[in-house]
Amino acid sequence: MSELTDEGSRLPGFSPANGGSRLPEFDPEAVGVRSPGPEKRSVRIAAPLKARGARAEVSRLLTGVAGERCVNDALLVVSELISNADRHGGGLREFAAGVEDGHLWLEVADHSEVLPESAAHDPLVPGGFGWSLVRRLSADARIRPWTAGDGPGKTIVVSLRLE
Repeated sequence: MSELTDEGSRLPGFSPANGGSRLPEFDPEAVGVRSPGPEKRSVRIAAPLKARGARAEVSRLLTGVAGERCVNDALLVVSELISNADRHGGGLREFAAGVEDGHLWLEVADHSEVLPESAAHDPLVPGGFGWSLVRRLSADARIRPWTAGDGPGKTIVVSLRLE
């Protein structure tokens, strides 16, 4: 089983030691809260949200700042994280994304303390490749416990280089 960790982050400006977030205060009642103006490229959305909506938001964030391959990789990672939160994490709690210092960062919070694992690579068994794929495509991937006090959960935080 994996362990929750905050070590080794390369996410610019993120300080997991104090439980901080890189985004402004978030109103949990709001759905689809976006930061104002193009100069600040970030989004935070409370559930419900499906992978399709998250991909649309990330595509919007990456418009004009990332090439096609980078966008495709980012959309694949978003799909895996959101789908896995629904399928294995008790449902999506919150999604956040932003572009900063040449990186796309993503935060996906769910309702489960069960950590993702990489499956044994048996080509005859479907599934189980998502977490390995996320880790391979990301410059940084870590997991931190949900600390908002409204039940168990975790937040997966990843960063992808914009090349």
